[in-house]
Amino acid sequence: MQSLSLAIIAALFLSSCGIKTSNEPWRNPKVTVERRAEDLLRRLTLDEKLDLLSGDGWMSSHGIPRLGVPPIRMADGPVGIRSWAMPGAPDKPDAPQKVRATAFPAGIAMAATWNPDLVAKEARVIAQEALALGRNQVLGPTVNIARTPLAGRNFEGYGEDPWLTSRMGVAYIGALQAEGVIATVKHFAANNQETRRNTIDILVDQRTLEEIYLPAFRAAVEEAGVWSVMSAYNKVNGTWAAENPDLLNEILRKRWGFKGFVVSDWAGTHSTAPSVNAGLDLEMPGSSVMPALQDLFKNFPGGNPGFDGGYLAQAKLKAMVESGEIAEATFNESIRRILRVLISSGALDPKTLQPDPSAATPVVDSPDQRAVARAAADQSIVLLRNEQNLLPLDLQKFHTVALIGPNADINRVGGGGSSAVTPDYSWKPSDGIRERAAGKMQVTYALGATLEGEKESAPAAVLLKEATDLAARSDLAIVFVGFSAALEGEMADRKSLSLPAGQDDLIQAVARANKNTIVVINSGSPVDVSKWLAQVPAVVEAWYPGQEGGHAIADVLFGDFNPSGKLPITFPKSMADSFAPLDAAKGEYKEGIFVGYRHFDRKNTQPAFAFGHGLSYTTFDYSNLTVTPASPRYGQTVTVRVSVKNTGSRAGAEVVQVYIHDVKSSVERPVKELKAFQRVDLKPGEEQVVTMTLDRRSMWFYDPLVKDWAAEPGEFDVLVGASSRDIRLKGKFTLYE
Repeated sequence: MQSLSLAIIAALFLSSCGIKTSNEPWRNPKVTVERRAEDLLRRLTLDEKLDLLSGDGWMSSHGIPRLGVPPIRMADGPVGIRSWAMPGAPDKPDAPQKVRATAFPAGIAMAATWNPDLVAKEARVIAQEALALGRNQVLGPTVNIARTPLAGRNFEGYGEDPWLTSRMGVAYIGALQAEGVIATVKHFAANNQETRRNTIDILVDQRTLEEIYLPAFRAAVEEAGVWSVMSAYNKVNGTWAAENPDLLNEILRKRWGFKGFVVSDWAGTHSTAPSVNAGLDLEMPGSSVMPALQDLFKNFPGGNPGFDGGYLAQAKLKAMVESGEIAEATFNESIRRILRVLISSGALDPKTLQPDPSAATPVVDSPDQRAVARAAADQSIVLLRNEQNLLPLDLQKFHTVALIGPNADINRVGGGGSSAVTPDYSWKPSDGIRERAAGKMQVTYALGATLEGEKESAPAAVLLKEATDLAARSDLAIVFVGFSAALEGEMADRKSLSLPAGQDDLIQAVARANKNTIVVINSGSPVDVSKWLAQVPAVVEAWYPGQEGGHAIADVLFGDFNPSGKLPITFPKSMADSFAPLDAAKGEYKEGIFVGYRHFDRKNTQPAFAFGHGLSYTTFDYSNLTVTPASPRYGQTVTVRVSVKNTGSRAGAEVVQVYIHDVKSSVERPVKELKAFQRVDLKPGEEQVVTMTLDRRSMWFYDPLVKDWAAEPGEFDVLVGASSRDIRLKGKFTLYE
């Protein structure tokens, strides 16, 4: 007994001197997370606690050197690891790193795969690269809804539908965190435009928030157990998102049970006590780089609200804690949340401590990682139109091909802004086609048009004539059009639905010169195709396809890969058919829940290409739909089974989509809502039974009168099809209380 007491005294003495002892609970991986966090919390000094709530430079939090607790080292995502330090910033812990890593397709492209398993593979690779580069937090995924087709950052998210977005987000977060890397779901909440994003006040009713803009965040918390949430720049109903107690405390923590920490978007804070009291835990970046950030923001259309930053820096925070404006319990809870994530992610365990970033390899890109990038690019491409089966290309029929357009001889890897990744290589469409057609087809090239901000090689009229002359001399013309990272990206929204730089005219001129004209689009949102769609037999949406874009485009054009992508966003015929203004001083979401295909269904407006649309080089037949039980009670799972057969001559994949329609409701509900989907791969002649389930979320709506979710008894239609406008089979069930 005496020797035991002496051991305890010795351990306490060593601990007080900052010397590690093996029996400290916070160091023991076998002890529960909560106990470890509590033990570590009580060992921290006030100054150490204060440090934990603010960044230490551009992409790093403060660590606790006395106890050997490492900082959280962050990296921009969500489609690969971006160089994490701002050039020229006084940022000692995060000196500028020219990181090269695998560049995956943009988020909108990943959504077009309708393949959560593939998204999980992507996230797993990103996590592995993050760890290899000394990073243990990735700032992704982005799950904001594409409310308007002009939003500059649409390419980064997963489209217009809450259910599809939720499935992709959950897959990404689960795989990333399984590798011990902190996922950061963003931007919470209603960050759906870039114009005046730093100043705009989003006015949105609670039902719309709950049904459209919050479900993916809720799924991230409740299903994926996400460790971090990033607050948005904008206000929501009059209060900045970073100090909004309804969002951060009431919804995120009390209702959903979020146990992780909330981090601000970079310089997205506006106060000290209101932010911490509302539930913000970590302000980024550190105050030392705030002046550089101010300079970066001041000339952007996103707006500069005049923030000073550094609101959670030690001096300001300490004054608020000592004055009682921030209660000790509130302050400690923020610390506890950060410690909980450090422990849960394994950052405190010796075997999983992250390497020093100064020792990181500058290039991280293995053959396996490249294979995932190529598979993702292949599956993301959407075949929008294919008249007379012009595609896949017949090498016996076409001997000369003209590659035309500003995106033919460059790979548009990704959109602009913080998600941009610098890969070790980038495969251009022209290189992919030349490689595939070598010895079988003569390939020529003409620029045709110059995108804004890029070097002009000749006057527009000269470029147009060169392109049309070349098209006229060729058996086939492929026009590569769209946008660049400079024209579609963070901090600015697109100006219109039209293609820039006279590309609509280019397509029409080439189509007049050659009836066998194919259009390939690089964009992160819909484009207006009305001026030329009827004149071209084939159209392909290639999005921003990552580093393997050129290979993937060639794979699809030549039929080495049968296209299987489906649109995660509706292509309107014109902006007049859309509904969401971007230039209002206040962002009033007057359309409510009727976003995307919900709007088009409500107005009975025909889109250019419907949500869920995507063609294949084969055909699929749907049959034998069953919905059981026919009379479920609320909370009981409904099973949907349908047979799908490949009736063509090529192997291919179909995405079976299940939509629900509430036949009679006390409130207006959408005509249909996506509630389940499954991708199925089939050989020629093969038939499979696809089984999907509908749970209580498939039937409910948010009732603002009772401030809760409700599902009314009655009949529900089950609509099964290949897109939101291509419903093949219809079933039903009757819900009982």
